Formats: sequence, C-alpha cells, structure tokens
Amino acid sequence: MRKFLLLTILTLFFASQLRAGTTGKISGTVIDSKTKEPLIGVNVVLHGTTLGASTDVEGYYVILNVSPGTYTVKATYIGYSPATFTNVRINIDQTTNVDITLSEEAILGKEIVVVAQQPIVQRDVASSRVNLNVDEIKNLPVVSVQSVINLQAGILSASTGPVIRGGGADQTAFVVNGMTLRDERDNTPYTGISFTSVKEIQIQTGGFNAEFGNIRSGLVNVVTREGDKQKYSVSFLGRYKAAARKHFGEAVNSPNSYWIRPYIDDAVAWTGTDNGVWDDYSKRQYQPFRGWNKVSQQLLADNDPTNDLTPEAAQRLFLWQHRRQLDIVNPDYDADFSFSGPVPFISDELGDLAFIASYRTTREMYVIPLSEDSFKDYNFQFKLTSDLKSGMKLSLDGIFGKHWGTTSSRSGGPGIFRSASGIAGELDNRSGASYLDSRVYATDYWAPTQKFIAGYGLKFTHVLSSNTYYDVTINQFGTRYETNPGTPRNTAKVNEFGQLFFDEAPFGNYSGTSSGIGSSMNMGLGFSNSRDSSKVNTWSARFDIASQLDKYNNIKAGLEFIYTDNAVNYALIEPALPSNNSRSSWQTFPIRAAFYVQEKLEFEGMIANIGVRVDYSSANADWYVLTNSYDRALSGALSAGIDTLVQKDATKAIINVSPRLGIAFPISVDSKLYFNYGHFRSMPIPEDLYLLRRSSVTQAVTRLANPNNPLPKTVAYELGYEHNLFDEYLVRVAGYYKDISEQPRLVTYTSRDNSVNYSIPEPDSYEDIRGFEATITKNRGEWVKGFVNYTYQVSTSGNFGLRSNSENPAIQRENQRNKTFFEQNKPIPRPYARANVDLFTPLDWGPEIFGIKPLEDLRMNILASWRAGVNFSWTGTGGVKPGFENNIEWTDNFNVDLRISKAFDFGLFNIEFFADILNAFNIKTHDYKAGFVDLNDYDDYMKSLHLPEEYRQFGNNYKFIAGNDKPGDIRTGSYIPWDENASDSQKEEWRKNKSYIDMPNLEYTAFLNPRSIFWGIKINYDLN
Repeated sequence: MRKFLLLTILTLFFASQLRAGTTGKISGTVIDSKTKEPLIGVNVVLHGTTLGASTDVEGYYVILNVSPGTYTVKATYIGYSPATFTNVRINIDQTTNVDITLSEEAILGKEIVVVAQQPIVQRDVASSRVNLNVDEIKNLPVVSVQSVINLQAGILSASTGPVIRGGGADQTAFVVNGMTLRDERDNTPYTGISFTSVKEIQIQTGGFNAEFGNIRSGLVNVVTREGDKQKYSVSFLGRYKAAARKHFGEAVNSPNSYWIRPYIDDAVAWTGTDNGVWDDYSKRQYQPFRGWNKVSQQLLADNDPTNDLTPEAAQRLFLWQHRRQLDIVNPDYDADFSFSGPVPFISDELGDLAFIASYRTTREMYVIPLSEDSFKDYNFQFKLTSDLKSGMKLSLDGIFGKHWGTTSSRSGGPGIFRSASGIAGELDNRSGASYLDSRVYATDYWAPTQKFIAGYGLKFTHVLSSNTYYDVTINQFGTRYETNPGTPRNTAKVNEFGQLFFDEAPFGNYSGTSSGIGSSMNMGLGFSNSRDSSKVNTWSARFDIASQLDKYNNIKAGLEFIYTDNAVNYALIEPALPSNNSRSSWQTFPIRAAFYVQEKLEFEGMIANIGVRVDYSSANADWYVLTNSYDRALSGALSAGIDTLVQKDATKAIINVSPRLGIAFPISVDSKLYFNYGHFRSMPIPEDLYLLRRSSVTQAVTRLANPNNPLPKTVAYELGYEHNLFDEYLVRVAGYYKDISEQPRLVTYTSRDNSVNYSIPEPDSYEDIRGFEATITKNRGEWVKGFVNYTYQVSTSGNFGLRSNSENPAIQRENQRNKTFFEQNKPIPRPYARANVDLFTPLDWGPEIFGIKPLEDLRMNILASWRAGVNFSWTGTGGVKPGFENNIEWTDNFNVDLRISKAFDFGLFNIEFFADILNAFNIKTHDYKAGFVDLNDYDDYMKSLHLPEEYRQFGNNYKFIAGNDKPGDIRTGSYIPWDENASDSQKEEWRKNKSYIDMPNLEYTAFLNPRSIFWGIKINYDLN
C-alpha cells in the first residue's frame, strides 16, 4: 500500500496535461406550495445514483459533479408528498436549474411527477457552445465524431483536424473523459474514437474558462458512456460501400486518358501528335508525343545496341510501364462496436465495478492507389468505473490504436493521405511539381507509413459534501511513427520486349536514374524519400477542487503539471541525390505547469465566469545564444564545432498570465446576451523549439530553432445573443474578433560570402480574424428537427520585419526596397453555410401489422452545405496586373447528403437499417485550379470561357467573347468550337451546354466524389 501511495504521489508530481471539466451540476430551491416559504432539510436525490443534497435555510440545494446525461430527480420531505422530475438534462460545465414545489400529504396525498423540459436558452453559458447528446447525433448521415464537429458554425475541416474560427487544428483541444488526445509530435488532435461509445459531445469555439490551457481556437469535450452496473448492453454501427470510382469520368489509365491516348491512338501514335491528323483542340488535351517511329529511330541511332527497339516493341514496353491497375477494387467500410456492463464475478466486491469496451475500424479507399491503396484506422477503447465507497469514485480509461496508409510528406514529416481532394491536389498543377505521371503509375512515389497511438487516464473523485468535491487525474498519451521506403524494386531483367529485357520499373522503390520509354516518365529518382521513427509521450497529473460556497458563488481551482518525452527522428533520404538529404533528430523533455482560479457568479440577471490562469513553460534544454546573426560557427567549415564555438545557456522559463471573463445577461426566460474575453496561449510545433538541421553536403546549418520565443498568443472577444422562438427554435447570433500575435515564421539570414545561410523562427507573424455566425436550431418537437448555420469570416495576416536578411548592405537595401517586411495578406471572405433537416414519423404512428408498425420511426435526414467560391487574380496573362488582385471569383461549392432509415423496436432489442447517400444529386463540382496539368492547360480553360463584358479589357491577350460564364463552369457535352457565323439558335444551344469550354486535361483530379451509397445497420441489445 505504501508503495502504491508513493507511486501515486510521484506520478502526480511528475506529470499533467489539459483536462476539461466533464461534469455539470443541478441546483434549485424547494418551497411549500401553499405558503411559498422555503423548506429546510428536504432531501433531493438523483435516482439511480448516490448523488444528493439537502436544502439549506433558504430552501436552496446544489448537487455538483454530475456526469452529463438525463436523470430523474426526486425530492422527499416528512409530511409532504414526494415530487419527481423526469428527463432532467445535465450538460458539461453547466448548471441545470430544477425548482421544486412540495404539497402537504393531507392536501394532495400522492406523488407529483413532472416531465422536465430543458430550457432552449441556457442562461449560464457565456460563449458559443453546442451540447450534443447521442440522440442528437445518431441520425446524421455521419459515423465519426470528426464529422459531427465539422457541421458546426465557424468550423471547417482539414486533413489534420478541425479549423475553428480560422485557427488550425494544433490550436484545438480534443478531450475524451478528461484525457487530451493530442499528438505533441505536431500538436494535432486524434479524433478517431468509437462513435458507439459517445454519450455527450460539447463543442466550444470561444470563451474558454481559466481551467483550459494550451488552447487558442476550440475545445471539443467528449464524455463516453459508462457501463451499467446491473445489465449488459451491446451496440453496433456498421456501413459498407461497394468498390467504385471516386472521381467522375473514365478510369485514370483508360485508353483515352491524358497519359495514354497519344501513345496508342494509331492516328498519331506512330508519327506523332504534330503529324496534322489531330486538330489544335485535340492536341491541347493530351501530352505531346513525337511518335514511336521517331523513338525507334533515335534508339537505333545512338550506337547503344542494348536499347534498340522497333516501334512496335517500344509501344509494348510503354504499355508495360503504364500497366498499373488504378481502379478501386475494394470496398469502403466503417464498423463500430461497444459492449458494456458489470465486470463478471468481481463487480460487487470492487464497488460495482463496470466496464465499457469499444472497437472501431474504418477503411477509406484512395482516389487512386498510392504506396497503399487506402487509409485504414482502428482503435480499442475501454473505461472502468468503480464506486469505492460513498462519495468516492475511481475511473480508468484507455485507448490504443493504429492508422496507416501513404504518407503525405516527402521529407519525413507527419501526415497521412486520406481525402480524395488531398490526393488529387498532389496529382496535378496544384502541387507545383513535375513528373506527375510518376505519381500516378509508380507504386512508391510516396512512402507507406503507420502511426500508433496509446493512452490511459486514471481519475479519482472524492465528494466531500453535496457542494464540494475534488478530482485527481493522471494521464498518459503517446504516438509512435513508422515511415520507411516501400518494397525494393526487382531489378532483374526478366521481361522481354523486342528481344531486349527490362526490369519491373516503375513498380517498387528504386534510387537512381530510370526513365520510361516514349514519355520519359521518371521511374526512380525521388521515390520513398520519407523516413520517420519518432516516439513522443506525454504524462500528466492534475488536481482540481470545486465548491459551491453559497447560492451565488461557485469556485474552482486547480494545479497541473505536464512532462513530455520527445524522441523525434525523421529524415529525407535519397541515396542518388545526397545533396538534398536531411535528417532531424532530438530527444528533449519539456515541462509545463499551471495554476488557475475560476469563479462562477450566478444571479438572476447576470451569470459571470471570472478566472485567471498562470502558465509556466520550459523547453528544458540548453540552447545556442547567437550574439551575431551571421556567426561563422553556422557555416559548413565550422558547424561541427558549434557546441564549443557558440555559448549554450539553459532555455528561459516562460510565464504567462491569462485573464478570462465570460458574462451572460438573461434578458428573459427566452433570451440572453453574452460576452466573453480572454488571453490564450498554445505551444508552437516542436521544430520551432529543438530543430538544428545541417546540409548533408556542406554541413552548414540550414535551420535553427529558437525555444526562447514567446508562446503564440490570441486575445479573443465575442458578443452574442440567443433567443427562444415559439418554444421550439433556438436562434443564436455571435460576432467575434481574434487578435493573434507572436506567431513564429521562418526568417532567413545570409552572410556576405553565403557560407552562412539559415532560417530561424521569429515571433513576428500576426493575424486579425473577425467573424459573424448565425444559427437556428430545432431539437424538439415531432415530425421535423434540424439546424441551419451561416458563417462569415474576414482575416488579415502579415509579418513585421524582413523575411530575408543579408549581411551585404547592398542586398539588404534591395530587400527593403522590395518591401519584404510588413507583408500583409487580405483574402476575400468565403462565407459558408450548412443545413440539416431531420424528417421522421413519431413512435406508435401508423397501422400495426403483425405486431409491428411499419410507418413509425421512418426517417430522412438531409444534410446540405454551401461555400462561396475563392477569389483569385486573372487578367488573361500569366502575370497579375497591379490593381486587379482577387478580381474574379470561382463558382460556389454545394453538396447534399442524405440518410434514409427505418428503425424497429423489440423492447430490449433495437435494430435500424439505413442508407447514406453522399452527393445525392451527383453534383459535378470543379474546385479552384483542379485538374490542370500545367499553366497552359489552365489558361486554355480560362480563355475558353465567355466571361462578362467587364473582363473585355483583358481580351487583347486572346479572343474575348462576352457571356455570363464564371470560372468553375463546366461543359456538359462534347466539345464544339464557337463559331460567330452560326445561327442564333445554335449559339443559344452552345451557351446552354457550354460546349465551347476547353475542360481541364486531368478529369480524374478535377471532378471528385460522385454519388456514392453506404448501406448500414445499427443494433442495440440490452441483456438482462
């Protein structure tokens, strides 16, 4: 026992991280129905729990530390009839008010039962916050927590996680049962938890209380279900989509594709695309080719007999090198399973020990196969809860998982391809890279990768009284990466073409020059460059205490400590090009600590959350002190001795004081005004703290971190209003402003002789974000529920100081003349909106047939989204004329998803069948710059549009024809060149079909996500 206590104390001392509140509270007053006087000593309990309280001299009671969910509240008092309130909803970090009136037994003689209804306007919330229970998310056409988050106002999705009010995923905390699932390798959240385990999701986009640290943009707080102490339950959610293309049009390697047709179409394949057979339009749609006859002549004339091929043999070799199967052949699926109940045999002896265990696995096929053909993810979760004794509760959470696929980094950085758009963006002009065909037809352009996660959380809660409790928590969360080259190429020459033998290229990883036949496709250099074997673990411990001092004052305070083991090791390795190689490696042990005090004042006309947080942060390492930014110790000649040539001091301890304030003004029971303000800090990415990178050729330092920089800072303001309409609709409007400063950006320093040339992060980047959100929600009533939200956001970003600095005064003056400092970016706003309409038939509705009512609980859930198109600059030429920045707008994006479902209730057994129809109207959306193989292809498209008359001024660069087209418009049929001499009816038909538009050459990256259908089933079974 002593060893256990000692271990606990040590763990509490040496570990901690952000932990969100996961409980709420109930309060109210109890009065006599006749005299209206307060009743003293009334017992108020939550049925089915050990939680309860007695009223004080003012008839006031409060019950703290209540897990979110729906409860039954019962009040009993000698001489009075008991009163029971059912369907009482408790939300995370909120107060639920239940006022009770008791009548003397002689007057009434029986128990009063009241069905409580949650107020539409939550009077004690002073921020934009959404609380969603399982019933409010289960009917959406989504199967992941991340997808639920992405539907809220102010939130956009990204490959790394949610972008909340303009802040990246690394500024957001994702917390499950008090455990923060943050990968401190890059500060991004892990959100792939089991959907069937979720009990409550709270999404907050501003106004965080002082208890929350290392956060600047958003908080997602998830509480999972606990196992029932009396019965076992099984939940299953699964859906399946048959193998199908994830882009419109023909297969990537079809005979008519950009990369294939010029080499096999007999009209041009032998004599070349310039032989006069193809018209100019056809030639613009495909890769230019000199013809197999010419290829063969050149091979025969180079005095190298090892490559002599006839035209026919050369073509067969080309087809062999482009043989890769690029259609999707496997299905997508999601499977999510939870099993809960009392722990067999030992539950009674261990405080009604209960468990819930969950398993989730998904597979999402890539738009085309890369080094892996799909993104796959699985995890296992468990939660154990025990009531050690009255007022003491112990819970243990764990999560273990893995996801794998193809890395999105070619230099060892974290990231895995997942979305079709993310992959497509690397297969056309948007990537800014050459050798696009290599990315398509080779198997190992990007390396395969795996990421493992593991975490646990231990929480002890001790309720000292109905109005005071404390928590002690211990958490650990870690990630491990494995990114390595793909399978080596079999270089044995065993494939015969024209009596010559060739190897397996372009299949397999190969370092060295290897060019394809005809198209000169790169088949080796630059393949599978990424390496990563990083391991990062974070331990945490925290103590929180909360007390309701009186009817009006609730105080909460806490301490936390965080310790991280950063064992980072990643690299870019290309044996054939060692000058480009780089390796980044460190093992460091940063520490953080914090203290906070939070006061909640609750009056009839005002509820205020007032708090302050003090954060301590240290990189906990020795680092270089540069007195001269052009120190020759950074040069290749001297960098090997940098540890002795440059002084190293212990990194500075950074202390920040962050005030927080949130005030809600209930105007009436149906409306409130709220305001919040706060200072927030978050940790920078580890590369800005510990990286020292050298050139693999010169050994000169090329990148140097600065762990003494201040932490990036956000000062946020929000003003909002909520109103209850018709006792069914919640209307919320909110405006916000975020002043962001001290963000790091890389600044380059170059010496006179260029021997010193490196980049270092400096805290001179700023951003101003202003926005407006409007939401209407209907989450009660029969036949229809849903929401609609709209977000308008404006941002301005820039930097102070020079981006590039030179020791040479002449170059430095040129840098200043070029205005490389005070750079500012003002993108045109792109508002967006989402709407969800859940249409359903009530329970017990319709006729009964063989004991079943086939028309009850029929649903159609409609989820629509819209986003304005991007503004960009175009003046008919490659350059942008001054004064015409962002002068034209791409078309808007619009999408509709559906879920159609039917549920059957057989008492203890419930089953639901559903179909998720994504892109239900099969809208063929053309995203900005998608599908263009190069800038010529892009210009051909833009110049083929019949733009409005206002753009005629750019027509001196091409033949301008006025019309009402908009960039992003697409042709609906075959191409027909515009003819000014055609009849008016013919022109009208062309305008209707836009037959004259020269479409992007790479259709498979231009038009993604055609209509797809997932077939699904949900099962819930209670085993008594």
